[in-house]
Amino acid sequence: MAATPPASTQAAVLDPRDLARIEGLELLASRVVDGLLSGRHRSLLKGGSAEFTEHRGYVPGDEIRLIDWKVFGKSDRYFIKQYIERTCLQVVVVVDASGSMAFAGKSPAKFHYGRSVAACLTRLVLRQSDAAGLALVGPTLKDYIPPRSNPRHFQAILQRLTAAVPGGEGALAASLIELSRRIRRRGLIVLITDGFEEIGPLRQSLQFLRGRGHEVILLHTMAPEELNFDIGGWSRFECLEVEGRRLNLDPALVRKEYLEAVRQFLSDLRRACGETGCDYHPMPTDRPIGEALTYYLTRRSARLKQT
Repeated sequence: MAATPPASTQAAVLDPRDLARIEGLELLASRVVDGLLSGRHRSLLKGGSAEFTEHRGYVPGDEIRLIDWKVFGKSDRYFIKQYIERTCLQVVVVVDASGSMAFAGKSPAKFHYGRSVAACLTRLVLRQSDAAGLALVGPTLKDYIPPRSNPRHFQAILQRLTAAVPGGEGALAASLIELSRRIRRRGLIVLITDGFEEIGPLRQSLQFLRGRGHEVILLHTMAPEELNFDIGGWSRFECLEVEGRRLNLDPALVRKEYLEAVRQFLSDLRRACGETGCDYHPMPTDRPIGEALTYYLTRRSARLKQT
């Protein structure tokens, strides 16, 4: 059993108040993933933990071992036992740990915000008796913890999140494809990232995940300063992914062009998600995590109930 991180370290990653806000909510699947349909944790599968529901008439091609011989003895007719088995949803939460995620303005660094979101989601998944895993991506797939449903698995996830440090150039698209080859079962992939990647390769990686049967949620994490460029006076801008790359300028001179570029970036990212069937949701770092997750999970649950 993994050792429990110090309470002070845990508190830096996981705020109990955020957990309290999402308690009672669920993270559900909206499509078929290894037998799991529309967020229901029940599917027509055969297995030792299956629950009997009803009989149906035997038809040629049915497995003989499923015939209820007691019913046959009473009715002289063949009937098949039908079962519904509880199916475990597999969720892998992917946190972008590239250098750009280290940016922090007046709100927490994007990476710190993202890892707290990841901690809340993995805890929620384990509480609903599903399997949770974690991946940290940057220039490559930095770390991967396969999904498990044991509640004690959360300590291993929390330790990795606590120890992780963002850095290096982003290669989100390549890392996602590398990760997909490590995941053995279809499931739900939650990607927490600022999305600073060429849209074309990112779209292809999202399509690749969908093609392998995964459902994908992209939680887009950006700082308010990146969205509104509210920075006064001459400033030095340093690249967090390439050492030594810096620029001195007056933000007021480029603000209009910058905001237009951001608007186009957000539009392209949303379009890429829409075209690949990926669920997109913005998560700015100045919004309380418990509030943001409650809003998203509640809306998602309501949407799934209507389908």
